[in-house]
Amino acid sequence: MRVPAQDAEPRLGAIDFPTSGAPEAQEQFVIGVLALHSFWYDEARYRFLGAQRIDPGFGMAYWGEAMTYDNALGTVPGFDNESVGEAVIARMDRLDAEGKLRWTERERAWAEAVRDRFRPGRSPEDRRRAYAGAMDQLALQAPDDDEAAAFAALSFLALPTFDRDSALHVVTVASMLEEIYERNREHPGALHYLIHAYDTPTFAAMGLRQARIYARTAPASSHALHMPSHIFRHLGMWEEVAASNDDAYRASARWQEDTNRPLAARDFHALDWMLAAYVNLGRWDDARGVIDELDRIEAEILGRGEDAGDFPALAAAMRAYYAGEVP
Repeated sequence: MRVPAQDAEPRLGAIDFPTSGAPEAQEQFVIGVLALHSFWYDEARYRFLGAQRIDPGFGMAYWGEAMTYDNALGTVPGFDNESVGEAVIARMDRLDAEGKLRWTERERAWAEAVRDRFRPGRSPEDRRRAYAGAMDQLALQAPDDDEAAAFAALSFLALPTFDRDSALHVVTVASMLEEIYERNREHPGALHYLIHAYDTPTFAAMGLRQARIYARTAPASSHALHMPSHIFRHLGMWEEVAASNDDAYRASARWQEDTNRPLAARDFHALDWMLAAYVNLGRWDDARGVIDELDRIEAEILGRGEDAGDFPALAAAMRAYYAGEVP
């Protein structure tokens, strides 16, 4: 159960994505899309489901719910996103066939694209290729539509064939995102996906601008607070890596507590990166503090009788890493 304070509009950046939804539902929809751009899938899903409750005929709210299972770059481990996303599309199609959903012509193109993303009987790789093709067409049809361009760029990044060490691949995607960034310096998708595109030693310096902006643009998202460290690590900026992930973990802990979620909902990926930063800096007392936090969380999960999810495996790997590095 959520607490009322969490229903306030979180700071996640700024986009322009007009739809045919009722005004109150549109507000929730936009927050959902902002959260999607920061891979904050749980929050995005909550907002899209809220938009459906407010306006049950709002077709794009079902598009949004399906997109929370896209998991474009595999940031959600151990979860059957493909089958659940397919089920959301099946429900959307059933309601559509019954004439219960409302779409503009442009919105129907978005709906067809997400159908390609979760088309039954296809492999995840074939689904991604079909979806990328559909999003490419959407972006080409409306060159001033930043949302189409952002999601198209992300679909290319998610292709199995995308090579971050290929200048051609990186420039093709980055050029789309840089255009959005020039028009809107607070677009979380442009900031986020450029960091992913530049996430190699070769291109990292090109992503430093976005790394310095993204966290303060979308501070409600723990993932947004974490992502700059993908650039910082390549540039040897370990103090910044540590600070970014400290902020990210604290934000995830606040969200977990405010929404009464289990402890395993916290962003332990950020804690993992924080540990690596402390090791690289030789800050052994701080590194030991991360291990102490793992021990505390493990004991509390057991005491509460909660589902630990992926926490035990991640904690074991972090303890092994620390044991192998500590002098």
